[in-house]
Amino acid sequence: MSFAEFKDYLDRINKIYKKNKPPVGLLGGEPTLAKDFALIIAHSKTYKGGIRLYSNLITERKNIEYMLGAKNMVLVWNVGSYIQAAAKNKSLILKNLSIIKKDFGRNIIASITLHHKFKKQDFAGIIKILKKYDIQNIRIALDATRHKEFITDGRQVYEFIKYLTELSFTVRTSYCGHFVKCMFDKQQEKYLKEHIENFNYNDCSVNYPIDILPGGQVVPCMKFANRQSKLYLLNYTDLKKLKNDIKKKFKINITPALCIKCKLKKDCGKLCTQLNENKK
Repeated sequence: MSFAEFKDYLDRINKIYKKNKPPVGLLGGEPTLAKDFALIIAHSKTYKGGIRLYSNLITERKNIEYMLGAKNMVLVWNVGSYIQAAAKNKSLILKNLSIIKKDFGRNIIASITLHHKFKKQDFAGIIKILKKYDIQNIRIALDATRHKEFITDGRQVYEFIKYLTELSFTVRTSYCGHFVKCMFDKQQEKYLKEHIENFNYNDCSVNYPIDILPGGQVVPCMKFANRQSKLYLLNYTDLKKLKNDIKKKFKINITPALCIKCKLKKDCGKLCTQLNENKK
């Protein structure tokens, strides 16, 4: 995405939202590698709403320095990149983390994506780094490509989050990596609602974010692979019309998601697998 495109899109968002500007996320791929990143980040600093930059921190030092002084910006660091990185890139990530931490302070969120059948010890090294750099905010997301498989992983996810909160981390969930209905029993759910900053099952179904692709196409969250969209941000000045067209084009159901397996019309309070066994 060029700077000219980015400026057009941000200007249009400002026109659609006269006040109460929505949060805007800069993501890729790796957004710091965009050819116009210096200009994009400078213009982002003028935005009256919050900016979240999603990065794996595998980038040149100068790109990190462009971000310094941004009062409206939060860095969401994808910690999975560190786990998978070669030694050279691990060193680069930590150097960049040191630079940004001095300026951003608390405005850094460590993003942890849980994959099916993950183990708590997979993140032992990351926890040490977060403690060392005094990063207190953790964003938990489920692997969005395998959501249904997490129904039977509820206890594992619950115990990991409980472990993090007992270590005094502030845990939040994401829009796109939200929890699945019936993952947790009532006791687990009660604990998570009390200890997770924005606990939700299907936030996307009501307040879903949109992705703006290079070229101006607008698609709902997690539909970014679909470049067939004929909706273009620059064609809209009215938020209501934009939302309605997205729902119509992509057939979005904005009612709360039902239980994936048992299809109950209310919260079951038990794992779907248990209910299905009882029904048999």
